[in-house]
Order: sequence, then C-alpha cells, then structure tokens
Amino acid sequence: MKDEGYPMREMVNLNCIWHRMIEKRMSDLGLTSIQSRMLGYVYFQRRQEKKVFQRELEEEFKIRKSSVTSVIQILEKKGLVRRIGVPGDARKKELVLTEQGIAVQETVLERLNRLEDMANQALGEEERKLWFSCIRKIEARLEEAEYD
Repeated sequence: MKDEGYPMREMVNLNCIWHRMIEKRMSDLGLTSIQSRMLGYVYFQRRQEKKVFQRELEEEFKIRKSSVTSVIQILEKKGLVRRIGVPGDARKKELVLTEQGIAVQETVLERLNRLEDMANQALGEEERKLWFSCIRKIEARLEEAEYD
C-alpha cells in the first residue's frame, strides 16, 4: 500500500497519469494537453456566444502571458484558431475557432468523454460523492492559504 500521508503527492501523480493518457489519446491530432484544454475553453465559450481573449486564458489556466501566446501561435499554425482584431483596440485580439478547430474539438470531446467514463467506472456513486467532497475541501483550503 502506498504511503497515505501525502495526499497532494498522490493527486499530482494522478494528474500526471491523466495528462499522459490524454496526450496519448490525442497524439494523432497533434495536440498536447494544454493545447487541447485551451481549444476546449474557446469552443465552450463560443457555444455560449461569449468572446474569448488571451487574458481570459491566462486567468483560466493560471499560466503566464508568454505561455498562452506560445500555445495560441501553435494553434494558429495548425489552422485551429484565428485571432481577429477588435475595433477600437488594435492590441486586443479575439480568439475564434476555425471549422477545422471545431471538428478537432468535437473529436477531443468524444475521446475525453470515453476517458471520463473509464475513470468513473473505478468508483461507485458514494465514492464519487466523497471524492468530490474531499477535492472541494482541499481546493478551498489551498485557496484560503494563498491569501494568508
């Protein structure tokens, strides 16, 4: 049995396994985990008829501007997103999925749903409820500690 004194270490390990599985399932699409996640964010925001700008991606994914810029540039080169200028602010660019980007994201969603289903089969309903309860408690405590 693994050492149960370090739950965060176990979560980090689980996160690494999860990301490796995602990258393996998306490898034929040529997407890394973060590229896939950003593409998904833009996809879901657009479905809600919301505009997406780089600043939102920085906040949503809690990563630096330069990292977001790098991912966006790669997604542009792959023909999955476009940046469209905003009237009145030449510096601000709206991110829009191309038709190819939408098709790729729908494939990604299908694959992620299968992965989620597989992971959910490992836990019963009560275990899932307990899992989410524990995760929310840890998240809340870490967020409190961030502002201490």
